[in-house]
Amino acid sequence: MSFSRFEAFSDGVFAIAITLLALEIRIEDITNATSEQVWNALLNLFPHIITYGTSFIVIGVIWLNHHALFHFLKRVDRVSLTINLFLLMCIAFIPCSTAILGTYRQYPLIVAFYGFSLAITGFVYNILWFYVLNRYIKSENSIQRHIIRLASIWSIGYPIAYLLTAFLALINSSLSLVLYGLISLFYLLPGVIDRQLTNFESQRVKESSQKIYET
Repeated sequence: MSFSRFEAFSDGVFAIAITLLALEIRIEDITNATSEQVWNALLNLFPHIITYGTSFIVIGVIWLNHHALFHFLKRVDRVSLTINLFLLMCIAFIPCSTAILGTYRQYPLIVAFYGFSLAITGFVYNILWFYVLNRYIKSENSIQRHIIRLASIWSIGYPIAYLLTAFLALINSSLSLVLYGLISLFYLLPGVIDRQLTNFESQRVKESSQKIYET
């Protein structure tokens, strides 16, 4: 498969999943409602908006990491395509778990279920990360070894954090809801792989300039 087709298909699934998140936010019928009822209806939307924001950032973080990971590659094989399909399957399910959480957030098991769905998505991404890492990146020496180690720790910490928070939901679901949002915001910050990507791009520009100069 051409690399451009692979990226286009993946980006399309990410975009659709993010769009579906917004479609799940619905207000109750307020056709003949009083002002007080309208306010109550809007307030009832607040939990849905919070879960929407959390899930949006979660999908966005995975998309950013997905982009950074495959930016180092020139080709993909069938194994990486298959793992990527499972990752996209998990991404496509997030709008469903988000809608369930927004409606039944009062149940600890539902809050835990949401966290488990995010954790599984993170673990599948890590399977893809470590496969691509060992199959392509290490052999091509496109990333320094100590950067690989730090990026791997950063990457595996993502699903573990959600998994632990999901178990915490069985004890304190309100705290878990807060932590879901904080974890997503934390991983939105640039990581070591982003800094390496900047250096990689700078090196690529220098090499291209040198080739043009020599020509």
